Amino acid sequence: MRVVFMGSAGFGIPALEALTRNGHVVTGIVSTPASRQGRGLALADSPMTAYAKTKGFDPIITPQTLGADSVAEELRKMAADVFVVVAFRILPKSIFGIPRLGTFNIHASLLPRYRGPAPIQRAIEAGENETGITIFKIDAGIDTGGIVLSRKTGIGPKETAPQLGERLSVLGAQALAEALALVESNAAVFATQDASRACGAPKLAKAEGRINWSDAAPAIFNKVRAFKPFPGTYTFLDETRIMVEWAEVSDHSGPQFEPPGTVVAIDKSGFEVQCGNGRLLVSEVKPEGRKSMAARDFAGGRGIDIGMRFA
Repeated sequence: MRVVFMGSAGFGIPALEALTRNGHVVTGIVSTPASRQGRGLALADSPMTAYAKTKGFDPIITPQTLGADSVAEELRKMAADVFVVVAFRILPKSIFGIPRLGTFNIHASLLPRYRGPAPIQRAIEAGENETGITIFKIDAGIDTGGIVLSRKTGIGPKETAPQLGERLSVLGAQALAEALALVESNAAVFATQDASRACGAPKLAKAEGRINWSDAAPAIFNKVRAFKPFPGTYTFLDETRIMVEWAEVSDHSGPQFEPPGTVVAIDKSGFEVQCGNGRLLVSEVKPEGRKSMAARDFAGGRGIDIGMRFA
C-alpha cells in the first residue's frame, strides 16, 4: 500500500522501517518543525525528520499547523491509501479523513487504558505490571477509535520509561505490519472500545517530579523510573535542588519513628530516606549544577548525616 507516515519522536522509527521492509511505499513524511535545543539553542530537526533525511524519504513536510487548507492539499497529492501516525499531534478530520482506507495510530498502551500523550510513563507511575501496543483507526476523539489489534507485554519491576519505550517501539512496528496486512486484505475488524475501562495519560509536567516524602516508598520508586528522563524526580536539601537519578525500595521492615524525608541510614549503597510508608534507598543523585554521582559520594562530600531531612 501507499502510506504517509506522521511522527516526530524516535519511538516511531522502527515502525517506519517496518513499512518499507514489508513492501509498502512511503509517499511522504510529516513531522514537527525544527526547534532550538540544548545549551546553545541550535536549531535541530525532530528525530523522525533527521532519520527520514538520512534514508532519502521524500517529500518531508514539517507544517507549523495541520489545520491549513494548503497542508491538506499537499497530503492529497501524496495519494496514500492510509496514513500512519506515531507519537504525533492530534489530527483534525480534514486530515485523518483524507486516505481512502483511513488513518491508523500506534498507541503505547492497551486501550482504552491510558489514553493520552504519556501512556508509558503513566503506566509505570501507577505500578502496572502489564501494558502493550494498540493499533486503532483514528476518529474525532482522543485515542477512542476502533481497535484493529492489541499486543501485550509485561513491565519489569525495575524497568524505566526509556527501557519500556524501546521495547514497545519494536512491538509497535510488528503490530503495525500485522494490522496493515488485515486492512489491505479487507479482513480488519474494528472493535469498539469499552469506555467504562478508560483512563487518561495526561502530559507530564515539571512540577510532578518533586518527591513527596509522605507518599509510600513504592509509589516514589515508581515515579523515579517513570519520569526518566523528563521531568525527572527531585527533592530539596536546604535551598539546593537534588535530582534523584536512581533509588529503590529498602527492605527495611522495622518500625518508623522519623518524619518523612529524614535520612535514617547511610552505607556504601547510598542513603535511606524515611517515606510515609517504608524507606527509599537512594543510590544515585545529581546535585544542581553538577554531574550525576553515587549517593554515597554525595553524602560524604556534602556532609549528609542521619537525621537530616529532605523537603
